[in-house]
Amino acid sequence: MFGLLRPQSNLCRSAIELSNMWKISYHGKEKPVAVSASWNEQYEDLFLEEGPLEYIYDIDVPMSWKNKRLRFYFGAVNTKSKVYLNDELIGSNDIGYLPFECDPAGAIKYGSANSLRVEVENKLSKDGLPSGRMPGFEEGGNFPPANFDFFPYGGIIRMPYVEISSNASILDLNFRCDGSIPSKKLGIVDVKVEVTDECIGKDIEVSIGDLKSTKKITSAKEDFHFEIKNASFWELDDPYLYDLKAKIMSVGDLVDEYKLKVGIRTITLDDKHILLNGKPVKLLGFGKHEEFPVEGQGTFKPLIIKDYDLLKWIGANSFRTSHYPYSEEWLDMADELGFLVIDEAPHVGLEKYHYENPETVKLCVDDIRRLIDRDKNHPSVIMWSVANEPDSAHPKSDEFFKKLYDTAKDCDPTRPVTMVSCVPFCKKSGEQDVAMKHFDVISVNRYYGWYNHQGKIEEAEKLLSDDLDALRTYKRPVILTEFGADAISGFHANPAQMFSEEYQSEYIERLFKVADEKDFVTGIHVWAFADFKTAQNIHRPLFNYKGVFTRDRNPKMAAHTLRKLWRR
Repeated sequence: MFGLLRPQSNLCRSAIELSNMWKISYHGKEKPVAVSASWNEQYEDLFLEEGPLEYIYDIDVPMSWKNKRLRFYFGAVNTKSKVYLNDELIGSNDIGYLPFECDPAGAIKYGSANSLRVEVENKLSKDGLPSGRMPGFEEGGNFPPANFDFFPYGGIIRMPYVEISSNASILDLNFRCDGSIPSKKLGIVDVKVEVTDECIGKDIEVSIGDLKSTKKITSAKEDFHFEIKNASFWELDDPYLYDLKAKIMSVGDLVDEYKLKVGIRTITLDDKHILLNGKPVKLLGFGKHEEFPVEGQGTFKPLIIKDYDLLKWIGANSFRTSHYPYSEEWLDMADELGFLVIDEAPHVGLEKYHYENPETVKLCVDDIRRLIDRDKNHPSVIMWSVANEPDSAHPKSDEFFKKLYDTAKDCDPTRPVTMVSCVPFCKKSGEQDVAMKHFDVISVNRYYGWYNHQGKIEEAEKLLSDDLDALRTYKRPVILTEFGADAISGFHANPAQMFSEEYQSEYIERLFKVADEKDFVTGIHVWAFADFKTAQNIHRPLFNYKGVFTRDRNPKMAAHTLRKLWRR
């Protein structure tokens, strides 16, 4: 695993947000730019920019930082980046939506100003993920040429930090509670701690709640085991969080520490249900996007609060991070508020090309490893999704997705793994999904009554029912991960017709009831939570309007319909 803990300020560490205005340099111009945010909507001439362009930031480095462990941490940069300090390359990254760090040793100047420069490129290509410029786009398709249905925002989209800590530092914490016994209120907890070599010979203390364990550090990785009697389990209506702390001590002095909020809970499956602490739970919620006007895909904390408030208002208990990992702040709030999260890798629109290309196979494997390493300690994360709507009917997808499934299980055997398919199962002839058989939970997107059988909700009900029944052959829980209809806010029609609020409301209500009646359907997610921006094409007037809330978070008729269904 990567051992990439988020920067933290505490008694031993200082994490400094590099949040002042940066400069952005492109085409011979230099302008102020906000970080963390996408560049696309901050300036008119950056709207369709793919780069490369440069972010520039001046940082004063005091002499007191000398002989400390320093790292520059980037929450996410979309998509390819190279990081320079005082014109020396200190790191690079080719994966968007996930963090990476750079070691400034050898380039940093103490007691003076330092120039941090980040070269960023967001050019869509068939080799990158999410992918673009696929064969067939040359003469048409989306503009920008995205092979996915959301806008390809670029830039330093999540907060960068510089963290100062001791050279004797904690590198990683891995909290596991899958052996716990909810019926006996017994929390069985294992904690793996990874440290720098400078820690060897010192003492390490790990505590969870009131329990503590101390030992001499003899290797870079140390294991701890706790049994918590009368444990408080993390539940939807009572998301209890324990304080997990690790401390490095030297002759009684505190050298380093790291703190996490963790929850004790178990996630298991039977052939029909997801079980939270041994009890069936039905996921009600949405696919959504981390996106907002001007901010783009930047981390906008007031929006996180607003969206969770709306999720509570409507009666949802879950969401999928479609179609990429969300910011860590999103998962922190899910832990605290009691939401269940399907955490998805940035793999959307995968095709034959990706299955045959060793570079993209490696990139997908690295994505999954880094996703799980970042989010493994969140109790809210109950499942990993390795892809959304790939060409999983292609014969070569079989071996490809078996590899991704095995990768996820190798990194984390405690959570189920899924892949979201859009291949209709109950077709009498034609393509069939060949990869779905590898996964623990069957997740499907279905748009009967919208992309086909348009305007015919009664036919859509029958098709969805037959399709879901056919999925029962897998003898595994099923999640309807997407269904929905576009509605232009304020557009009404009697009788209900496509793109009206009435059609969206009736469509969602009737198809929800079809899925809700199936005892093996363990989750129903509406697409989408809110309207969102897309690339330009003849099917999208700049936005996908399937949100039950507008892009600025006002409810459509369908939101009130869902509130009645979910809060009954």
